[in-house]
Amino acid sequence: MSDIAFGWLGQEQEYYAWEKLRETEDVALGEWNGSQETEPGILYSEFSEVSEKISDLSKFYKGRPFTWELERQLYNTGRLPYELIPTHTQDTGNCVAAGLAGAGMKLQVLEIALLGQEEEFREWFVPWIYAVSRNQIHNGMNGAGSTGAWGAAAVNKYGVLFSDDKWVPEYRGTSDEWGNRRQAGSLTNAVYGKYADMASDNPVVTTRLKSVDQVEKALDAGMQLTIASNAGFRVSEYKGLHVYRPSGSWSHQMHITDIRRDPELMFYRMNQWGPGHARPLNEETPGGAWNFASDLEREIKKRGVEIYGYNRFSGHPGDADFNII
Repeated sequence: MSDIAFGWLGQEQEYYAWEKLRETEDVALGEWNGSQETEPGILYSEFSEVSEKISDLSKFYKGRPFTWELERQLYNTGRLPYELIPTHTQDTGNCVAAGLAGAGMKLQVLEIALLGQEEEFREWFVPWIYAVSRNQIHNGMNGAGSTGAWGAAAVNKYGVLFSDDKWVPEYRGTSDEWGNRRQAGSLTNAVYGKYADMASDNPVVTTRLKSVDQVEKALDAGMQLTIASNAGFRVSEYKGLHVYRPSGSWSHQMHITDIRRDPELMFYRMNQWGPGHARPLNEETPGGAWNFASDLEREIKKRGVEIYGYNRFSGHPGDADFNII
């Protein structure tokens, strides 16, 4: 796989990005009353700061069907335009944005299917996240790439642009154009600044995770996660499942969508190298594989990892008359 498929800038960049962002007033820790109906506002927190409130959400989500099962059900009811959300195929070093968009679209599925939110499913536009994370959150840089911290702050502060919003260009090639450092500084002056009002209505709450235990609790509470590290993998077969086994090194962001405890604790880890990267042995979304909790624990301890959880997305209003699955 070519270097063009990567794009994570590393643990050191993430650490300083997080610390800097936490010091700024516009992404400071916000008030959270635990309600699913409350507008997210600005909330950019450590898991430990909101763990009790997050755990309250498990009553809605713990033991839920897999995301791909819910997608098929939503498709059958006309709430999703395709049977499975398509797997992204990166066209540059925009893995942070592509992984985040993948997590965000799965989050929409959970909120529509399990909470019955009056929300229309819309595809997240990857170049918007990539550009804003680099140029407005970080203030520009040479070369490709971003950090999970910048991406998380971008969708929390500036919101999400949808691929079918008016005048939004084609995906391919736009990340490099918009991500150029000439677009740094004021969002108003950026070539994509005209979309700011469209995106601002669609923020998502962001939480930083640090351990396998927090990953497990976050998934049980309906979060979708991004994960970036230098860990590489190969796809292998284990008890009828495709699993990721540690192999080599990637400076790369992926996303975690699902949890299972049989035959042991593991998490479904999605890539964005297209559906052919890993073909499922069962009904899972193509392009990913199961990640053992034990392997993830070693990854966190040895390599340096940044993991962010997302919930409470303010999406585009949809039909009101909908029964929860």
